[in-house]
Amino acid sequence: MAQDNRSFESTLHDIVYSIDTGTGLKIIRVALYVMFLLVIVMLYTATQFRGLNSEEAMDYAQLGRNISLNGGLITKNVRPVTMWKMSERNLDEDSRIGNHPELYHPPAYPMVLATGFKLFELFGVDPFNLPEGTRSTSLPAEQWVILPVNHIFTILTGLIVFLLGKRMFSREIGFWGMTIYYTSNLAWANSISGLNISMAGFFVAASFYMMVLAMLNRRDRRSMAAWMWPFVFSIIFSAIAILTRYIAIAVVPGIALFAWLMAGRFRGGTRYAVIYVGLVLIMISPWLLRNYTLSGNPLGMAGHTAMAETARYPDKAFDRQLHLEFTGAQLTSNLKEKWVKHYSEKYNSVIPGVGGGVLMGLFMTTFFYNFVRPQVNYLRWGIGVSLLLMVFIAGFFSESSVHMIQVFWPFIILYGLAFFYILLDRLDFGVRFYINGLKLLIVVISLIPILLTILPPHAKTTYPPYYAPIIKNVSEMLTEREVLCTDMPWATAWYGNRISILLPKDVDDFYEINDYNQYISGMYITTITKNKPFVKSLLDGPEKSWLPVISGRTPPDFPLKQVVTLNRQDQIFLSDRDRWSNKKEAAPEQE
Repeated sequence: MAQDNRSFESTLHDIVYSIDTGTGLKIIRVALYVMFLLVIVMLYTATQFRGLNSEEAMDYAQLGRNISLNGGLITKNVRPVTMWKMSERNLDEDSRIGNHPELYHPPAYPMVLATGFKLFELFGVDPFNLPEGTRSTSLPAEQWVILPVNHIFTILTGLIVFLLGKRMFSREIGFWGMTIYYTSNLAWANSISGLNISMAGFFVAASFYMMVLAMLNRRDRRSMAAWMWPFVFSIIFSAIAILTRYIAIAVVPGIALFAWLMAGRFRGGTRYAVIYVGLVLIMISPWLLRNYTLSGNPLGMAGHTAMAETARYPDKAFDRQLHLEFTGAQLTSNLKEKWVKHYSEKYNSVIPGVGGGVLMGLFMTTFFYNFVRPQVNYLRWGIGVSLLLMVFIAGFFSESSVHMIQVFWPFIILYGLAFFYILLDRLDFGVRFYINGLKLLIVVISLIPILLTILPPHAKTTYPPYYAPIIKNVSEMLTEREVLCTDMPWATAWYGNRISILLPKDVDDFYEINDYNQYISGMYITTITKNKPFVKSLLDGPEKSWLPVISGRTPPDFPLKQVVTLNRQDQIFLSDRDRWSNKKEAAPEQE
């Protein structure tokens, strides 16, 4: 019996010792850190997310649903300009509205969303159902699939920050780099946006990290498997990043440069860079071939979007063109103006904001400093080349493309912290308390943006123009086989699950579509159009042909004669017949 007591006391002593100094203490620390991370995720999501509020996020969401239901990358958000492209490519001039191929976006992110939607369907749960009478501004699919998917990629990116920082600098820099990333407003703002920036950011960071592992293991003469597998994964992750956002192709030259420098510029390093680039291109070639077959361009219509939001095609004018004509001289002039305008307007919010101010300044300073370890310098140059290339390309495209610069935030954190630690060593304070205080200060400074964001007032609803119940009710006035014309087809395609054509540039193009391409059963006009400047746009501008329709005084030959105003006359719905008599909530006022 005494032996049992001693055995129990010895076991208890081992447990206490483990909790105090050993494995148990590590487990407790990890558990507390995970709880801290979960609190940040839940707090930020609860205070900032009110539903998807960007057209691109809804477009990706409806693509994911279409893949999950039909198994193909088709879109219900139909743009007149893609109708023009499809008519041009088909001998019978069929614009394929009912089975319209997606020509704007790459497939990786919608496929991930489709996988999440499928999981819910396997359990018999409909993630797209919006219960009658609800005031929710989002579908269950947004809360239980889109948000978790992006949060997972954000968390995984933080782990890459830790692993890369530990390998390139020190465990301490890796840990604090990960912590700064997890407490940055930028990371979670991208995560709740519903865009594919979080996913692209993870694969960009992972592709750089895997190439670092491959080249360091090769340098250290590890086994072939120890460097070959990371090399292969770097290729795979780079290809996935490009198939998530086309602009991620900017990372390929940077990673290739790092591999070339690490493997030896004049000792066979060229072959590793060439193999890497060649295999990445081979991996993405099936998708490029698909786009070329459909549109005559490997990137589909994505390259053409450089013309959007230019002086010639302001706002949505490019997407609304049913007959697209332009010259090379016009294109060059408009692109130059767009690039300058983009960065003159976005510089203060995007470029310095990428690094949170202080860390961005420290990161830029590292390009004038020579680190002791060559791999740190080589990686910095690779990141610098990719960053500059992405900044250049992004200026020609959408605002979300400019925000893709934020995928370099993990590297900015690590290099900024590393240089900050070097400065502390050079200052030689001597008193450890001061050193630890300054390290804590840099973390606290990085915390300020997220603290200001989650404090009241919190994010507001997405109306105007998006309010899920109204969009759903309006869309369901049409059957699944009927087609809707609207100024926000991305929203009706997502919340209403209806084939939706973007409002053409004028009424004449509407007549052409309705008479020769596709009979249109309803038209839904929202604050996107109604809130435009009256004189500059509606009375004597590009929307003047739509003013009678928006006002409810349709032309004599207009096919949609029945009109109802919605939501205190903020919106208007027109149809070929009365479709709303049995939908009280959709028709507060009627004409």
